[in-house]
Amino acid sequence: MARISASILACDQTRLGAQVAQAEAAGIDYLHVDIMDGYYVANVAFGPQTVRDLHQVCPLPISVHFEVAHPDIYFPIFADVGAEVITFQLDACPNPLHLLAEIRKLGMKAGIGIGPSYGLERLPYLLPHMDWLILMSGEPGYGGQKLDESIYGKLAQAKALMAKCGHTVPISVDGGVNGQNGADLVRAGADILIAGSYLFGGESIPDRVSQLKEL
Repeated sequence: MARISASILACDQTRLGAQVAQAEAAGIDYLHVDIMDGYYVANVAFGPQTVRDLHQVCPLPISVHFEVAHPDIYFPIFADVGAEVITFQLDACPNPLHLLAEIRKLGMKAGIGIGPSYGLERLPYLLPHMDWLILMSGEPGYGGQKLDESIYGKLAQAKALMAKCGHTVPISVDGGVNGQNGADLVRAGADILIAGSYLFGGESIPDRVSQLKEL
């Protein structure tokens, strides 16, 4: 059974708390909060107050995904508001081992995100220092994208690298996840499906959650 992380980027922001509550009641495992700075990506989204407020309405772990140019500046702020996981894009950080260690020092799980146009060559050197991996099947910055088919090969490659180096972390897939491709992603090695538009863009959030949970 897949674990599901609900991406609030796709929520109706006027009903954010209500939609999150519906998703939680339906059985999601995590909340996924994208932080966007308008520089690393053209979009701007969310801040620490959103994470603080979400904790008031939902007890689930919150996974914060930095799609920002300088993740080293932001992570202490999100530790203060209760983020359980911090993931930053590998191509946005010149010193990833240091940043992973600093995130862990503040008591959070530390993760790496890798975009669809980047390879996994550096992953063996990073795995012993990280707790979380997001493989992006859509470009960072916007919801509602179609899944990039290269993700299937990357999932197999990531699993093989983990087996070879003896260090395993959960693999999340982010971008274009839906009820049609979710089963294939799980079979290919995904541990966590990050879904936004599919969960929050349909008529029934509980039905969409159930469809993914049953894969």
